[in-house]
Amino acid sequence: MNGDRLTKKILVLSCLTTGPRGNGALDATFVAQMSRRFDWLVRYRRAEGYNSFSALPRHYASDLSMLLRAGGVLSLVPIEERLDALVAQRAPEEEVLVVSRELASKLGVTAASITRSSAFLMALIDADPNASVSQADLEAAKAGSEDVDGEEDEPNDLRNSRILSDSKVRRSLHGYLEIFDFLFRLSGRELVHDPLSNDPFEQMSMEAILARDRSEGGRTATLLPSDMMRALTAAARYVTSYSEYILSTYRDTRSFEKVCVHSTETLASERLTPKDGTRILPIWNAGSSKERLDRTVLLPEAIRHLFAASAILISGFAARRDIGVRSAHFGCVKEDEFGQVTISLYIGKTDRDRVEVPVPAIIKKVVKVLEELSEDTRRAKGTEWLFEVAFDLDRPDRLVSSRFHQIIDPFLDFVGEAPPEGQERWNLSIHMLRRGYGIWYYYGLTGGSTDALSMIYRHNDPNMTRIYFTMALPGQINRLKADLDARLRSSAANRSKEDQDWIDRAYDRLSYLKTHQQAFDGPRCEIFVEKLLGLWRGTDCVIGAGGKALFNDMQVIAERAMASVRIGSRVNDPEALEAPLLQRFIEYAQTHFLEPVLGTNMWCAADPQDPEHRSDAECLKLKGRANAPWKKDGIPEDLTPDYDFACNRICIGCRHGAAFHDGQKALHEEVEQRRHAARHAATAFLADEGERLLAELEANIAAAGPIKKGGRL
Repeated sequence: MNGDRLTKKILVLSCLTTGPRGNGALDATFVAQMSRRFDWLVRYRRAEGYNSFSALPRHYASDLSMLLRAGGVLSLVPIEERLDALVAQRAPEEEVLVVSRELASKLGVTAASITRSSAFLMALIDADPNASVSQADLEAAKAGSEDVDGEEDEPNDLRNSRILSDSKVRRSLHGYLEIFDFLFRLSGRELVHDPLSNDPFEQMSMEAILARDRSEGGRTATLLPSDMMRALTAAARYVTSYSEYILSTYRDTRSFEKVCVHSTETLASERLTPKDGTRILPIWNAGSSKERLDRTVLLPEAIRHLFAASAILISGFAARRDIGVRSAHFGCVKEDEFGQVTISLYIGKTDRDRVEVPVPAIIKKVVKVLEELSEDTRRAKGTEWLFEVAFDLDRPDRLVSSRFHQIIDPFLDFVGEAPPEGQERWNLSIHMLRRGYGIWYYYGLTGGSTDALSMIYRHNDPNMTRIYFTMALPGQINRLKADLDARLRSSAANRSKEDQDWIDRAYDRLSYLKTHQQAFDGPRCEIFVEKLLGLWRGTDCVIGAGGKALFNDMQVIAERAMASVRIGSRVNDPEALEAPLLQRFIEYAQTHFLEPVLGTNMWCAADPQDPEHRSDAECLKLKGRANAPWKKDGIPEDLTPDYDFACNRICIGCRHGAAFHDGQKALHEEVEQRRHAARHAATAFLADEGERLLAELEANIAAAGPIKKGGRL
């Protein structure tokens, strides 16, 4: 397998240096995941009888995806045959089979893949009744066997031929298929010893395969500002209410261990239990007892909730990824002489170093609690990490779980926070909080400064980001797709080397652009739909020429949706209207524009793709006044409204401007401020100018009305 080892090393080095697409290195966490997935590709390839990647057929990637979707990673290998062969070769005097790393190695898979598969555990018992399987594993196997048989989209032949994983690979399918994409790109350069000679996506594109096999919601979901505030509030309330209680109970539990005392009562329980709160039992586990006192939790569960609450607050206010939150360490919070609090966290994609990030004062409390809680574990392990608490200090590697993706939802359930509207569960991840931070600034804090967003995210100017994603990027994608389609019409045999090189580079660029567009366009449409729903339900209102047009479109959409409901049902049920209405709103948002005007309280409905909209935009008219009329050559045409020349007064007078409830409030406050400024101006000229601007603003507000508001079917 030296060829595969060399391929894996080249792939990893490429990802960590220039990047497989040539557009920058990938972070180590992603590369580690990719490395493990590569091993499964090799296992599947060898199980299918192919000794090299160069021998793979064109349909290989599609077949792999279908297997992963239906049966998970264990469906990639004939593990049942290997298990039967292993049992048959065992001598009678050998020890019984135990689910372990050694057994997994003999079967050619990983220990995690077999311990998490109830189907494998059942097969192990069938093959060797003397095999050592714990009662807990056996119960999980009995429960899991029914789930496997009930999987509707599993091919019948797969159900009967291979052991399946309990966890089907659907959300991460892209990660497996992407490796084929990387290998194909490297085959023309570095992988001379074993190139992937056939384009794995020539017969069926990666997008088509994913559309067929991947479950919905593969992309990071959006956390709207109102839901993010609820999560942050719940986390802050838990830290402030339970942190001292948890610390005291933790110390009591450690002291009980030293004197070999087992107790469910401590002074801390009586003194520090929050009013009407949940009692924390000073024990690590309940043993075989299934009975639990009402309104009580074990200490590890309370600690997991504290970890989850702390992660929500750090990620929510520092806008960091999972690896950044997990890098919180002893002494990471500082406060300067002016009271500014910063936290030092690791940034993996850009700086690849610890960076000082400004945060609110509550993060001081969070870090202080984590430092006290992790103190003895850090001392036992000789480390500095805060999200580590050992069950037993004599075995400090056995830690209370801090897997954020597994502990955040149970925490929110524990504190009684209902999931966002339309969801059965929160499904909240660290990356959603980071993304929510940007959405909050971009869409929720209208009128706020965007400098903080640039600095916290360590990205470029968000105004240029908006221009790039809303105007330049879709145009680039459409032009590139048209050019690529034209080149692909010629047969592969007739293509010159230059044509093929161009096609390869075009695929690289197209993949890169699509990924970035999806990351930005998703939340834009979701916020747009939220605004439309607010107008329809009457929870929001709007003024302005652009707002009136938007309201009229909303009414037309709602009338059409109601007509479709009346046609399909005799009952005028308001709930029956919501599903078709939501779908129509989504379709409308995908083809129209509504964006916050950065630095103001207004929203802009101008379509950058429409020249007539651009010619009517007041901000561009104002910008044009500053252009020297004799310098036309070399000045590029404006392809989108320029928010640098926008303000509340300019936007409310524009035919594309819209002011929702918060914008209307800001406009009335600005009227009072301008009236005060005009009355108290230092000179007559300033007073006249102030009165002129005040009159202009009041006239624009009057013309922008009346207020449009829904709320009636």
